[in-house]
Amino acid sequence: MTLRTLPVLSLLVACGGTGDWTATTWGEEYIEEGIPAEEFEDGCSATFSTFEVEVTEAVLLDGNGDVAADAGPGRYDVTDPGPQTMGTAAAKATFYDSARFVIAPASGDAVHAIGEVTCGGETKSFDWSFDTSTTYLCEPEDLTLAAGGSATTELTVHGDHFFYDGLEEDAVVRGQAIVDADADSDGEVTLAELGAIDIASLGYNVGPYSDVATLADFVTFLTRTLGHVDGEGHCQVDL
Repeated sequence: MTLRTLPVLSLLVACGGTGDWTATTWGEEYIEEGIPAEEFEDGCSATFSTFEVEVTEAVLLDGNGDVAADAGPGRYDVTDPGPQTMGTAAAKATFYDSARFVIAPASGDAVHAIGEVTCGGETKSFDWSFDTSTTYLCEPEDLTLAAGGSATTELTVHGDHFFYDGLEEDAVVRGQAIVDADADSDGEVTLAELGAIDIASLGYNVGPYSDVATLADFVTFLTRTLGHVDGEGHCQVDL
C-alpha cells in the first residue's frame, strides 16, 4: 500500500482549532511620502501631512456572511509608517474569502486629509473633512487560517483617488482643477471653494451619478473609493 503525504496546511485545517486573524491598514508610499509628478496626467504633485480614517468595523466573515473575527474599531493616521495593526482576534482554522471594513463617522469625521497640491510651481494647501459612510466588502487573496497559525488582511488606503478625474475605472490623476479652485487666492483650497466649481465645466466623468454636480461633490464621492484590500485588491462598495 502506498501512503500519501498530505500538505501540512491541509491537515491543520482539517483537524479544526483556531488561529489568529489580524487586520491592518496602510496608506502606501503615496500617502506616507507623497504622489510624484509622474503619476499626475497634468504634471502636478501632492503630499499629505495628515490622512485620518475612522474605521468603525474591521471583521472577517465566514461562508455564511457571519462575523468570524472582529479586529475592533479605531482611528488611524495613515501618513504614519505602516502597515498599522488595527487588531487581532481568534478565528476558526479554515479558508476565508471575505472581510468587511467600514469607514464612517464615529465621534467626528470619517476621513480627514490635510496636505498640499503643486502645479506648475504654484502650491495650494487643503484641509478637508468628510462625514461619508462607506462599507467595503473585500475578497482577501489566499486567506487560509491554519490551526495555531496567523493570517493578515490589509485595508489599503489609496490617497491618489482624491485627484481622479472620473468616477469610473478609466480615470487618471489630475491636480490643476483643485489648484485653480482657490478663488480668494489665499493659498488654501476649501471644500466651499470646490463647491463653487461646476463639475460639467471640467469635463470630468461622473458616470451614472447625476447628483454629483460640483467639484466638492466629486471629491466627496471619491472618499468612498479610497479602500482596497491587500494592496490593489478591489472591494465591493456599499454607498
